[in-house]
Amino acid sequence: MSDTTNHRRLPELPKVERRTFLRYGLAGGTLAGLATFGAASLAFLWPGLGEGFGAEIEITDFNARDLFAKISDEKAPFAYPAGRMYVIRWEPGRSGAMDAYGEQHQAVLGPSEGLMALYHKCVHLGCRVPWCQTSQWFECPCHGSKYNRWGEWVDGPAPRGLDRFPSSINEAGNLVIDTGAIVTGPSRTGNVLQQEAEGPNCVSL
Repeated sequence: MSDTTNHRRLPELPKVERRTFLRYGLAGGTLAGLATFGAASLAFLWPGLGEGFGAEIEITDFNARDLFAKISDEKAPFAYPAGRMYVIRWEPGRSGAMDAYGEQHQAVLGPSEGLMALYHKCVHLGCRVPWCQTSQWFECPCHGSKYNRWGEWVDGPAPRGLDRFPSSINEAGNLVIDTGAIVTGPSRTGNVLQQEAEGPNCVSL
């Protein structure tokens, strides 16, 4: 019995020269790289909420009033490294405080209770400024700039006080800080607190 099955031949694919293949491969790789870079750039420029620096950050460890009490009791700011900031207490009722800072960028809980969020970067050359517990100041170890507990300039080469982030209290009673918007710190003459060092300085420069 003869085999009557028909075998159809597949159409031949057009031949691609080696040079053309390499050119297409290089172009495809370049486009893929550019797409990856573009996606990463967009993620940097528009970070998601709650992802750290550059986003709105809600402090949920403590509500705003408890946070104010914690800072007052410990006589130290609340450090939030992921947001590159310190949360400090301020007194809206102090003479000149509302005129200098107001409620536009700072959180106000009452006549003598408020919270500010300070950028932890020195405005001189960008070093991170530690808190000095003994002097109750922020003191930069790089070049000796010093700021009082409100972040106002008191000494050193810094041209102004520490920059800050807008903050507010949400409906849940928590502090919300917008680390995507930096508010320029007060001028050298904008020293509302008038706080002298309360003990030995940590930086002697």
